[in-house]
Amino acid sequence: MFTSNSLRRRTFMSFTGSPPPTTQRSSDIILVHGRNVPFHIYHKNHAGSEGKRRQDPARLRKSVVSHELSGYPLCCIANKKDFQEGYSNSYPNTAYLSFQEYINESYIERGNANGLQEWQFTWLWSGILNVWFLGYMFGTFLTPYLTDNYGRKTALLIANIVSLLGTIVATVSIPLRWPELLFFSRIFASSSCGLSFGSLILFLQETTPTEQRGLTSFLSEVAFIATNVLGMGFGMDLILGKYLVGLIGVGAIPGVLAILIILPLKETPKYLLINRNNRHLAMQSLIYYRGDRADNEKVLEEMLKESDDKIGMPIMRAVKEVFARKHLRTAFVIGILALQIVVGIWPIIYLSTDLLEAHFSSDVAQFSSFGFILANFLASLCGMFAVDKFGRRPMIILFGTLNTFSLSGYVIFDRLSAYVDHSFSYGCIVSLVAYGITYGAALGPIAFFITSELTTQRFRSLVQSMVFAVNTANNFIFGFVTLPAYKQFDVWSFIPLFIIPSVLCIIYLARNMPETKGREIHQIVEDMARVKSMVSYSKISPSRSLESGSNVVEEEKSEMTTKL
Repeated sequence: MFTSNSLRRRTFMSFTGSPPPTTQRSSDIILVHGRNVPFHIYHKNHAGSEGKRRQDPARLRKSVVSHELSGYPLCCIANKKDFQEGYSNSYPNTAYLSFQEYINESYIERGNANGLQEWQFTWLWSGILNVWFLGYMFGTFLTPYLTDNYGRKTALLIANIVSLLGTIVATVSIPLRWPELLFFSRIFASSSCGLSFGSLILFLQETTPTEQRGLTSFLSEVAFIATNVLGMGFGMDLILGKYLVGLIGVGAIPGVLAILIILPLKETPKYLLINRNNRHLAMQSLIYYRGDRADNEKVLEEMLKESDDKIGMPIMRAVKEVFARKHLRTAFVIGILALQIVVGIWPIIYLSTDLLEAHFSSDVAQFSSFGFILANFLASLCGMFAVDKFGRRPMIILFGTLNTFSLSGYVIFDRLSAYVDHSFSYGCIVSLVAYGITYGAALGPIAFFITSELTTQRFRSLVQSMVFAVNTANNFIFGFVTLPAYKQFDVWSFIPLFIIPSVLCIIYLARNMPETKGREIHQIVEDMARVKSMVSYSKISPSRSLESGSNVVEEEKSEMTTKL
């Protein structure tokens, strides 16, 4: 049993993060951020850290170069991971007529002499497109289990292998004339995308410094939009739009490259430190991704502030915790509503060419759709460098409002074109491009990663997966009914489906969403836990200090118990 002096020495560790001033035996157990750690292990990890910080210039230059080179795999993995999701959901837009011909001919060959009627094709095509979200939801359910038990890197590797298999199956479905196989291949591929998207957000957030967190998280959505550009471009009749085997099969190339890029990468330092409790491997990972820098020990200590006794909690109990605790509940709702604003992007990506053909020729509609997605991509490049300068909160509210105005403008110009003069139809193109710009510049990318900045390590993958699961269900419901509703009610259907829900979501975010730019996760969570009423979060100043803030939110602190 410990004496009172011995207990004080061990308790001192939990508040200072430094060795106690008295002599310790190697067999002693000391308390470090709520965890019982043998003294000899702590001493080994911390001994000589001051000496390590005094690096010679040559070593420092080597560290900087290593850090810069390690950023390239992160960029590549983001681009290759997003290829399947972005590419396979955008080429149906411009290759719409080729797929219609393929499906009709397959039914004619099987004895249906007249092929499908228009209403039959509408529902079948809507099902083929939107079944993506059912598979995606399955992938999001797998994410917390795989990422927390096997790591972020392993989850990404599994996702990319499954994605490659899905691409192969989809390619084979074309010469076999089996639309049903195409249907199931999209379920297969989308499940991998649901897993990989959540895993990648966690991977990027946990391998980059706080001041670059927004930029790297933005990178995933930029890569997604870039593959949208390729998909719509390749789907045009001038390129691969009439050659569906080549159009689909080209997706296998980045699939293979993604697997080769992931294999040599290290697991994230935060996962190794908190989930695996391996400080040695965490330091190696930190050096791999950020370089051998003087403040690496402090960075690890800052990461430990997200650690608590909830690590390893059974998943169903963790789900109950999310709904029981105010700050986790708030993060969950903010994530859902932020993504609800961008639900309309999927029908637009799928159907913009079809929508514009109500006013223009097929060629003009295809080029206009390509212009929309290209503007979306260029805006995302600008937003990637602005997000860490202007902050998440003002950007998502401003661009969310402009995005809703753009979609409203499309409805107005479409009706003016029908009732007043056809020249107003060009306003539809302008509104569509504006919709793409406002989505890419801030709204879409921030909406997809904001949840991961509002939760601590234990609940991050779970809450993010819960948010993505609800959003995926919403995407399926809204996406599935959009084309039939448009055929029945024209553009008036956009008002109840997208415009009114977006307005309500923006109002909630303006009142409840905190600013996360330049702030450590534990600081954000602590502020959310303390707030008892609606406040202006914009008044909370960002902090870049590694030593600021307390350990974890008060209600999640474990009892300070010390064991031999």
